[in-house]
Amino acid sequence: MDAPNFTALLKEFCQEYSGPRFRAVQEAPHVFEFFVRLHRRVRLNRQQQGVVNAVLAYFVVPDDLLPEEKLGPFGLVDNLYVASHAFRQLRRELSADELCACWGGDKPLNEVMDIIHKECRLEIGKKARDALRLAGLS
Repeated sequence: MDAPNFTALLKEFCQEYSGPRFRAVQEAPHVFEFFVRLHRRVRLNRQQQGVVNAVLAYFVVPDDLLPEEKLGPFGLVDNLYVASHAFRQLRRELSADELCACWGGDKPLNEVMDIIHKECRLEIGKKARDALRLAGLS
């Protein structure tokens, strides 16, 4: 039995979404795959590996701040905020070439992550710290 392809599941899950924070939510499959590629392709120190693992785990854990089971694709907003927060940390530590080599989205990586950070931070507001704490990034 093969493990499920979580990126493909995210693509299908988000495919027809057109609700709040659409610009951020539509990028969820690319963002998840970006962190998978960072995990597989980039030589990370222990702290960086912990950050990447925290993001990946937060994407797949069912009981997070905004559960997808109850909210549908909108529930990915907290996952995306956590990912954008982690990205901001990692881009200070890793080269732009390493980061861009792991990106598979259509739009530029920094542009997408800035949009995600802004939109998702606005949406979750004061609960942003709770999301980071749940992910183990606070």
